[in-house]
Amino acid sequence: MSEGTRIGEFKENVEFNPVVATDQGNTEDFKPTKIGELSEFEKSLMGSEAQPTITKKTTETVIPKVSVRAQLEASADSSDFQAQMNSMLMDYQEGDVVTGVVRHVEKSGVLVDMGYKSDGFISNAEFSNDPDITPASLGLKPGDDIRAYIEKLESREGYTILSRKRAEYEDAWSSLISLAKSRGSLEVKITSKVQGGLVASYMGIKGFIPASHILKEPEDTLDGWIGQTIEAGVIQADRKRRKVVFAKRTAKQKANREAAQKLLESLEMGQVRQGKVTSIKDFGVFVDLGGAEGLVHISELSWVRVANPSELVTVGQDVSVFVLGVDKENGKISLGMKQLQPDPWVNVKERYNVGDLVTGVVTRILTFGAFVKIEANLEGLIHISELSNKRVLRVEDIVSVGQTVEAKIIKIIPEDQKIGLSLRFNTEAKSQAPEAEAEATATA
Repeated sequence: MSEGTRIGEFKENVEFNPVVATDQGNTEDFKPTKIGELSEFEKSLMGSEAQPTITKKTTETVIPKVSVRAQLEASADSSDFQAQMNSMLMDYQEGDVVTGVVRHVEKSGVLVDMGYKSDGFISNAEFSNDPDITPASLGLKPGDDIRAYIEKLESREGYTILSRKRAEYEDAWSSLISLAKSRGSLEVKITSKVQGGLVASYMGIKGFIPASHILKEPEDTLDGWIGQTIEAGVIQADRKRRKVVFAKRTAKQKANREAAQKLLESLEMGQVRQGKVTSIKDFGVFVDLGGAEGLVHISELSWVRVANPSELVTVGQDVSVFVLGVDKENGKISLGMKQLQPDPWVNVKERYNVGDLVTGVVTRILTFGAFVKIEANLEGLIHISELSNKRVLRVEDIVSVGQTVEAKIIKIIPEDQKIGLSLRFNTEAKSQAPEAEAEATATA
């Protein structure tokens, strides 16, 4: 029986001394630990292994092939276990498409490590839009990468609910929109017939093929195409309206498409190319460069204003064009023809001055005035207010198309490609002529 200790006294008892001596005479003193914190003893067991980097994008996250839990467990001797664990866990939202790592393939689905506090689970029903595609058919095994769509972050079972089917759907729409811009093609499966055409499916997304894009002869029928897989071009892809239009591609069309793509890649701004006019529109001219068409806008046909492109070119005509721009992503080519002609505005002020009298031909009449050609590629405008000293209600009352007139230059603005002309001096001269004649007669 040990003696008691009075208040204020201290008596050491070796039996209950928390300081343990080692063979080397060293001691380890462990401080008290608050609830929720790691003790000094636990910290002493942790090392400082380098943690892997996990990259998270806006819509897609890539998880390392090694399980996050395995990395955390392997780093149990880290100096800051809690901080390391928090930095390795990703901040996800429902609707994200992520790339994770297969942990286990079960009968009911696939367990996925997605770098989150809980594993993700893809049920067999959410594995693919194609019923023939299963984990077994793909030979899926632990360690393989897999893309999935986050449907629910936390379920009652403690898993994150994932859908590979939804990820396929999002990827499919991205592909369709991209191919619609580039006029690319893909393989689709024809599932049924509807009025006016066929229904085709691509990765669970249904689209329409007009009958005119698949039937060669009037007596051909659509029934024979059902169940077939064909190569089709994407004509339209509208995600908001969920509308997709396909067109069957023949081997010749595919070859033409490949040639057009090759030509598109070789085109550069500033090149001069030879082509053939394929069609004429009110807004410009389409020119075939040998597999791909480009547009010469009406404003790029000539240095003078053009009322109708057919005044300058005809369908089938061989022309030289200047490459103004190439949109390789959308397959658009901008061309010009006036760039191959001398620019009349470069030294216009060296050839003309304000006050000069010039002779030209009226080329066009508009409500606000008349255009007069004073050189092959140079026009000036006589505004309606400059046609006469008197008020003019209609331009046609003073001048007509094809009429040769003498006009005075009243302004020159090269940077805006404008020359202002006036006929008022002629009116003034004519009005003064009778007075001068009368005065001369009186004097005589």
